[in-house]
Amino acid sequence: MKAVKQNSILKGVLIGCAAVILILSVVLAVTAVKNKNLRASGDSAAQAYSSLSEENASLSEARAKEAESYQKQIDEQNAMFSSEKDALHQTIADLNKQISIKRASEAAAATAHLPPTPAPVPAPAGGTDLSAKTIYLTFDDGPSARTPEVLQILADNGVKATFFVKNGGKYNHYMQDIVAQGHTIALHTYSHTYSSVYASDEAYLNDLQQISDLVYNETGVRTEIMRFPGGSSNTVSRKYNSGIMSRMTQKVTEMGYLYYDWNLSSGDASGGTVPASTIINNCRKVPRNNTVIVLMHDAGDKRTTVEALPEVIAYYKAAGCKFAAIDKNTPQIHQKVAN
Repeated sequence: MKAVKQNSILKGVLIGCAAVILILSVVLAVTAVKNKNLRASGDSAAQAYSSLSEENASLSEARAKEAESYQKQIDEQNAMFSSEKDALHQTIADLNKQISIKRASEAAAATAHLPPTPAPVPAPAGGTDLSAKTIYLTFDDGPSARTPEVLQILADNGVKATFFVKNGGKYNHYMQDIVAQGHTIALHTYSHTYSSVYASDEAYLNDLQQISDLVYNETGVRTEIMRFPGGSSNTVSRKYNSGIMSRMTQKVTEMGYLYYDWNLSSGDASGGTVPASTIINNCRKVPRNNTVIVLMHDAGDKRTTVEALPEVIAYYKAAGCKFAAIDKNTPQIHQKVAN
């Protein structure tokens, strides 16, 4: 009986152990499945993360390229706008220059008045008829402090003239007044320094281009009318370059320029103290040619030229002469080239 009881207990223990082992096996199996699922989930998550990282990298690269493209477009637009802005500024500057010239013209028209009736002036000796002659008053070496005075006298008398200009520095703005009041602006020289102007053919042509550019910048006028420093017959150029006048008179003609000398000198070139009476008497020595080109000067020291000018004009008017400014149709007066 006791043995049966022990067997029964042992059997129960074995059954309990078996049950425990079974339970543990089930737990281990479930744990293994969960671990497998977790590893699978982890691998999927890793793959997803890797894929997301790649997508982010690709997106970042695309955004960087897009930003670079936008920046390039912005730079191109800025460059375009900058170019348009520069062009606009240039247009505004040109308009301001035209407005300045127009205002000067309007001011001159507003202040101009009828020419005064000149006092009786003796006619040329011998009763020579001068009514067929056209007087071309020309002024070299301006603009200067004298320019407004000369312009006012011309306006008072209703006379047009020609100004052969050089670089007048702070007086260059008077070039606008010359043009605005209907006178001819022409080229003389930029520096008027013989030693440099006539140093070589290239030096002369450079000087001519400089004064041409200066006149254009001040007035907007490109003129082909010019006068050599000292005239085409000057001999001082021999000291610096033998034969340069012979070459340059031909060269400028080939370039399309019209050069003008003179056939009547007022004599004011010899200094700033030439008496006004001397200038007046010289201007009365009218040549036979019906085209009379009178040499005068507009330099700062030519006070007596300004003093003489009204009487010079009155004399020519009393003699029946006409006045005109040089243009491309004016007969060219050339002196004999001596170098």
